[in-house]
Amino acid sequence: MKLSQAIEEFKNWRGFKVTGHTVVRYDSALRIFSLVMGDPEIEQIQIQHILHYLKEMERMGWKRNGINIVALALRKLFEYYNLRGYNCVNESLIPLPKKEFNIPRVANEDDFKKLVKSIPKDDDPVHIRNRALIHIIWDSWARAGEIISLDVDDLQFNKDHSGSAIIKTEKSRGRRPIREIFWTAQTGKYIKAWLKKKEEIQKDMVYEDIGAVFTSIRKCGKYDVRGRRMSGRGVCEAFRVASNHAGLPLIFNAHSARHYGGRKIIKEGGASADVTNILGHSNLESSQFYTMMWGNDLKERWNLFQNKGPGNPKQDKARLNKNLKSLTHMKNMDNAEELLGSFIEFMQNGNVESRPEFSNAPKRSTTVRTQGGGKYTKF
Repeated sequence: MKLSQAIEEFKNWRGFKVTGHTVVRYDSALRIFSLVMGDPEIEQIQIQHILHYLKEMERMGWKRNGINIVALALRKLFEYYNLRGYNCVNESLIPLPKKEFNIPRVANEDDFKKLVKSIPKDDDPVHIRNRALIHIIWDSWARAGEIISLDVDDLQFNKDHSGSAIIKTEKSRGRRPIREIFWTAQTGKYIKAWLKKKEEIQKDMVYEDIGAVFTSIRKCGKYDVRGRRMSGRGVCEAFRVASNHAGLPLIFNAHSARHYGGRKIIKEGGASADVTNILGHSNLESSQFYTMMWGNDLKERWNLFQNKGPGNPKQDKARLNKNLKSLTHMKNMDNAEELLGSFIEFMQNGNVESRPEFSNAPKRSTTVRTQGGGKYTKF
């Protein structure tokens, strides 16, 4: 069997097992390999050919993560044909280069404001759509593919235009097939403005996916019909154009917004389980990558637990309450100024030093009567 034919059959089989994005990525890597090899019979390919191909990729500047994808695609291909009984390379012999860790791109509020400000506030349907698209991704922290899969009937609005929707979770692995996402009132207004404009332009052009929330508007060379459901590439292009107009140093995308969301949840006191539930991860291990901190964010957390830093707010509050309570039991008020200084320090810096001299102050006692008529002393 020719390698090109083998790749086509493998792609069709693989499509029933994994997402379309993975199938396309594997198919692209395998077809380039077939082109370089001259489309031989699959049984003619030896491990030396594969090793030479991977080494040449490294020599020509491919990153290890890119080489890893090619090696993994070749492993899956030959595993499939070995199971079918073909006499071809043992997939276990194909090495998988160790992946390199790259610090993820994390969005921030300032860049988001610049991004939104760069979209003209006019009657252009592209601008109206992109404004709604960017806002719902920013609010929900959902994947781009999950947002463009939304239908109009999925949207549930409240009186103030905020709302929610049930979506199909990508990469759920069967553990979290659906989840609910939410958006703010302002975003809801932008979504409704886009839906209203969408109804207007549907009267002037042929629409293929009428029920889809986010659709294409203009014709392109490949498709002669407007109104198709937006693709992942279309979302990337919308973010790229807006990022360039805003003058951002890096392209703002949906995934960077998800990383922002994961970090924000942890910084606001949330747990990894909250990240898993809100972002739609299949397990806690996936969430750990989204909660990583570095730079100023990590330094702030480090300072929080250091004696020389701002201190722990809960411990500071407890110390403050203890010091102030002791003031009511003091016979002389010589230390009142010192205690007041502690209160001011807490209000300004959130850092209160414990006062050992007040730790032995007498406790206030009260007499409490029980329902049976008895009584006991409570401190």
